[in-house]
Amino acid sequence: MGEIVNRVKNSSLITIDVSDFYDDRERINLEISDFLDNGILIEKHFREKLKDYDWSKFNNKYVHVSSDDEQIIPSWAFILISFYLSSCCLNHVYGDLKNLDEKLYLEKIDSIDFSMYKNKKVIVKGCSDIPNFEFVYFELTKRLTPLVFSLMYGEPCSTVPIFKNKK
Repeated sequence: MGEIVNRVKNSSLITIDVSDFYDDRERINLEISDFLDNGILIEKHFREKLKDYDWSKFNNKYVHVSSDDEQIIPSWAFILISFYLSSCCLNHVYGDLKNLDEKLYLEKIDSIDFSMYKNKKVIVKGCSDIPNFEFVYFELTKRLTPLVFSLMYGEPCSTVPIFKNKK
């Protein structure tokens, strides 16, 4: 009987694990209504509340800022909140947790030199347990499609072909 050969290990397949794109540091919400007076933004009070707020609770955290759709918030208020957050948190967005995750994924994806995948056989690893993994799949596919020889989904031992370049 011959030697058992691990053909998957010896193949030219490149696997991208989408869970590598998730930064698991803490995410926290900042609600603009916490700085309003009975749902109304009074500039002087708003500025005082922001100035006196303990921003250190956002140190080394990701922040998503939200507000009630019924509240009328002037544009400058968002700029002021962003100013304060810029000095303490890792990153921040206006929106919900999904918006924050998408921004963080994009930053990670945009930092990749995709030219290394040119004419390669690439597998986007399946069964990911990260939040909003669909977003990562979309963004990776947009960037990989014009470059790779073939794109697959799954594990090297069991892939679902997505497309193969007809070169």
